[in-house]
Amino acid sequence: MDVLDAAYHTAHRFPGGVPALAGRMGIVPGVLQNKVNASNTSHHLTLREAMAMQEITGDVAILHAMADALGYVCVRGTPANPENLQALHWQMVSAYADLGHSIVDAISAGAVSRNAMRRCEAMAAELSSAINAVLGSLRARMPSPPKGSEK
Repeated sequence: MDVLDAAYHTAHRFPGGVPALAGRMGIVPGVLQNKVNASNTSHHLTLREAMAMQEITGDVAILHAMADALGYVCVRGTPANPENLQALHWQMVSAYADLGHSIVDAISAGAVSRNAMRRCEAMAAELSSAINAVLGSLRARMPSPPKGSEK
């Protein structure tokens, strides 16, 4: 999705639409409407406003559209919780299974569609995030080396 389309949809999908989102952002509704309208050349959404929109709505479509346009995939940074290593492990296993299912779905259709590829990339990113969470949790359980010793 194009980044301008993502901004438009983020604003319009918010419960109450643009007026409700504008109120939460402290912007006049008509101004926000113009800023998310790709045909309007006089008003532009700032980076801070795009961040605020995503934080308020919980919709990170703008972030994903920017990453996709630049050839990247976003990975959620899952904080490692050393107290819950077993749950993190099962989340990782589940993410691996989800990736496997997305790959099977993609190849079972014959030619791999752009949407199927995006889904596989997203599932791979989730798995990578889950692996990093498990590793971070394991790392947190390591004893600290004595001072002056090498790792």
